[in-house]
Amino acid sequence: MTAPPPSTVEEKRRALLRLRLRRRREEALARPRAARRAASPLVPLRASGTKPPLFLVHAAGGSVAPYVPLAALLGDDQPVHALEDPGLHGGDVEARGLPDLAAAYLDAVRQVQPDGPLRLGGWSVGGAVALEMARRDGDVAVTFALDTAVPDASSAPGDDELRAWFAADLAEMGADPDEAGLAERFPVFAANVRALLAFRPRRVNGRVVLLCAEDSDPGKIDRWRPHADEIQMVRGDHYTMLQPPHVETLAATVRAGLSEVSAR
Repeated sequence: MTAPPPSTVEEKRRALLRLRLRRRREEALARPRAARRAASPLVPLRASGTKPPLFLVHAAGGSVAPYVPLAALLGDDQPVHALEDPGLHGGDVEARGLPDLAAAYLDAVRQVQPDGPLRLGGWSVGGAVALEMARRDGDVAVTFALDTAVPDASSAPGDDELRAWFAADLAEMGADPDEAGLAERFPVFAANVRALLAFRPRRVNGRVVLLCAEDSDPGKIDRWRPHADEIQMVRGDHYTMLQPPHVETLAATVRAGLSEVSAR
């Protein structure tokens, strides 16, 4: 009996990985709604482990679901907590700036880890929030910015433009919420995008690593150079970098970055 060709074995392995990640994502999203409306924005994606925890801030949409595949690949001993936007559960988003988010999230994070240097990260808008958290706290070992943009000029898009961006974001994520879901999520998306566009990052204490999707605009990278200690390119685009199979490369890069700061 001949062994199956390597390509077939690899396809089966990836299919199994996708199935496992889908189940973990469904489990994370299946929490009772009342529980998710708790005061803390923290959602444990992997609560156990002896290593210092990694805290990941939501992107513009506010959900922590995009981080489920990444958290599953960081190792059984690596705790991972994500920060979900309270606006998805009735919290006020009016006149909320990025520094406001950073202050609230830092308080929640320090309740889980009162002492010692933090390990922070975030995708898209979340990377900017994590950077501001690092600046405020001052005791952060590493901050990962996952394909986060640094605006080069002030911008004030109107609701119509933001709705178009929101629709494109949902399409890229493969999301299909009902009308009630759209009405709930758009104000969160709009508030987070506006907060990012008004944000101007400053240099922080602690290592800052920008992980850029391989198709990123060179201008994005140039605007990050004053703020990042290291810039690495990872496979995929802005969305697929967090999805199989590219998330495996991203996870390996994050694991290496965490190991590096732990060894110092």
